[in-house]
Amino acid sequence: MKYLTATVAFFLAAQLLAQQSLSVSVAEAQDYAVTHAYTVQNNSLEVEKARKLYLENIGRGLPQISANGNYTYNLERQSFIADLGSGQLGLLQIGAPYSALGTVAAEQLIFDGSYIVALLASQVLKENALNDLEKSRIEIRDQVARAYHLVLVSRKTAEIIAEDLKFLQQSFEETKKLFENGFVEEQDKDQLELLLSNLLNNQDYIQKQEEVALMLLKIRMGLSLETELTLTDDIDGLMVFTEEGTSILSTPFTVENHIDYRSILTQERGQTLNLRNENMQYLPKIKAFYNLNYNVNNMDSWVFTGEQGQDRLDVRWQALGVSLSVPILTGGTRVARVQQAQLALQQVVVAKQQVQDNLKLAYAQAKAEYEYALNTYKTQRRNVEIAKNIRDKTLRKYQEGLATSLELTQAENQYQDSLRNAINTSNQVLDKKVNLEKVLGKYND
Repeated sequence: MKYLTATVAFFLAAQLLAQQSLSVSVAEAQDYAVTHAYTVQNNSLEVEKARKLYLENIGRGLPQISANGNYTYNLERQSFIADLGSGQLGLLQIGAPYSALGTVAAEQLIFDGSYIVALLASQVLKENALNDLEKSRIEIRDQVARAYHLVLVSRKTAEIIAEDLKFLQQSFEETKKLFENGFVEEQDKDQLELLLSNLLNNQDYIQKQEEVALMLLKIRMGLSLETELTLTDDIDGLMVFTEEGTSILSTPFTVENHIDYRSILTQERGQTLNLRNENMQYLPKIKAFYNLNYNVNNMDSWVFTGEQGQDRLDVRWQALGVSLSVPILTGGTRVARVQQAQLALQQVVVAKQQVQDNLKLAYAQAKAEYEYALNTYKTQRRNVEIAKNIRDKTLRKYQEGLATSLELTQAENQYQDSLRNAINTSNQVLDKKVNLEKVLGKYND
């Protein structure tokens, strides 16, 4: 799945760079977004940060070597009072006017329980970052699908309005001629003109809504707003696929597949390691160390010249050892910290059960809403057929003088309302299906 997504994204990106245009289905738009969306990019960087943190923690257990050096000019050397003999006191200067000191220090961790826990915790942190990345990809798939549907719904609504305008324009022209010849009243003509004007306003609004929806889709996908985006799916095709693909309703729900449950399991492991780390504070810490120091003293400013024992004297010393740190008494703070870690772990266990129950509820709700949306869509589609028959019959009656303009207006409004309801319901069906797929883990990496 990951390799397929990467391949699709690569070719889509190549096409985009070549001509600054893109043609995508819903699935292709989702695949493009999971590698280019801004939130996904940020979470990908978080994963890389977690990997670097793991390497940082590994480095703590490797040899640590440092080197230091300094050069000193003693403006006024330190003097001591000394007995020069025969009861005379005098000043005795120590050191040389110029000196240089170089130090090399090495340290190696031998045992520290916290170090072992830190390595394990780094892995948990990385796993948590991967969970966040996967969750952002799941969310972006959901958002892209909804934005895609919104564009299609806006376009379908615009098509319906365009057909209605054509119908009303024709009816208005015929009524206008009838009015001019004295066969109908002026009110009949004005009623149709008013209906036509309102529909033109709706057409302008829907066109602007489609533009905004397309901009939203581009942003969700991580595309530049200047990119020419072509949608290859249409609302009717998606609805046919949705109605035929009702097998999703019988797909069993597994809590362990949901990203939220896997995330809470990662948190539980993290808190378990936190408790282990607090217990490790009772154990000693052991380190080995080695120090090498080299001191050069000279009467001349260039300290590395001169002859040993005359105007220059070098001193070297080394040390090798082991340090042991054993906690003995901390005033009860360690016990309190262990107890806090135990309580935090218990909280995560409770939260895990809550997440489990909430996910089961979310699945039941998503399934019920999808079933309801499907049934409502079928009803609304039937209502469109009924409303259209009523509108057509009322128009014929109006043309024969058997119906008033008010009756025709009411029939037309009823037909338009049924169309809008059907389109809105189809959008709800598609969105509810996306929600159910997300709960079932269909969008998991």
